[in-house]
Amino acid sequence: MMQIVQISRGKVRVPAKKEGAPETVIFNTSKHLARMGHEVVILDRKYSRDDLSIDCVEDVKIARLDALQVRFGKAPWFIRFVLAELNIALFALKVSRYLRRNRQNIDIIHLHLTLIGLILVILNKRLRSKMFYTCHLSHWALATNELSTLERITLLLDSYLMRRVKRVIALNDLAKESFNYRGKVKAENIVVVHNGVDTDFFNPDIEIEGTVKRYRLEGKLTVLFVGRLAKIKGLEYLIKAADITVNEFRYRDTLFVLVGSPTFLAVDESITMEEMLSLTQRYQLEKNILFTGSLPSEEVRMLYAAADIFVLPSLGEGDPLVTLEAMASGKPVIATTVGGIPRQIRDGWNGFLIDPADERQLAEKIKYLIDNSDERERMGLNARRYAEEEFDWRKVAERLLRVYES
Repeated sequence: MMQIVQISRGKVRVPAKKEGAPETVIFNTSKHLARMGHEVVILDRKYSRDDLSIDCVEDVKIARLDALQVRFGKAPWFIRFVLAELNIALFALKVSRYLRRNRQNIDIIHLHLTLIGLILVILNKRLRSKMFYTCHLSHWALATNELSTLERITLLLDSYLMRRVKRVIALNDLAKESFNYRGKVKAENIVVVHNGVDTDFFNPDIEIEGTVKRYRLEGKLTVLFVGRLAKIKGLEYLIKAADITVNEFRYRDTLFVLVGSPTFLAVDESITMEEMLSLTQRYQLEKNILFTGSLPSEEVRMLYAAADIFVLPSLGEGDPLVTLEAMASGKPVIATTVGGIPRQIRDGWNGFLIDPADERQLAEKIKYLIDNSDERERMGLNARRYAEEEFDWRKVAERLLRVYES
């Protein structure tokens, strides 16, 4: 039996009820590792006074650390960013204290965020041989000349961390190559473990009548996007593709539903709601694009089931969970050839692969699926089967365990 500690980002409660891809990975792998007989503890912070110091959710022990958290409300973007990073650093210091106090009883320390990892490898040199780091940053896949100064600094710090832990876990093969030749990480210290999906929670056979009424989807062909609202997600090209679909191809009953909230992460170039609404108005798409904001996971899974097509026009990705969730929900997926997406999508079998930053190509694939309902059904069935066979979280946890044992 192994003693495994997974460290959250200290910014989204585990298990995540809204956005939080790393938190979803942490919780689901921990759950299945615990069911295999290993002792797993997730370190998270207390988000309210009512939080228990030790929590237990679905066989997973969660230790909630009492770390100071500075509130920043609606402060300007830069202030919010600085205070958010300060909060993460304060949480990391609490984590460091926990690890030193319990180091004799820990076999594996699994990191998921650059800043926390940096603080821990600096303060705990003796524990580096127990540290594994999963990099969730999608920017490693972008060309150097596409990165801002802040993004380059982030990747520089990320590579520093990677070179000081026992193993680096990449979410796809392209990321592994980038860690090696751009981050100068030894190839033998990098392994690929793809993400997974809960195929019981996300499935096509759930009640959606209330969702259809709530979002007025009756009589609409619904195209769904789920993700943070950032330029790297290709939202500009999605809105332009909606313009082609509605105004040029004349599919007036198509509704594009965009689920997610704007981001102010250091590694993201943000796109504001004002910018997106301006594009929507420019193309006269007010009746064809719906921005829902951030939604609880229960609501998102019903939208997956109610939608007809899922799209992810990202410019860069790691191994996106949303495409897997759409597949598990029995939907054909149109996504770009970036990151781990080509392993998830078999072009023409369970969806379509398109080039990034190409709204015309995206619109044409949407048109094809609108025109061919039998193809939508065929690809959706294939997507569901592929999710069950290849991407179930239990199988991902088994692969992760082999990495620990190596």
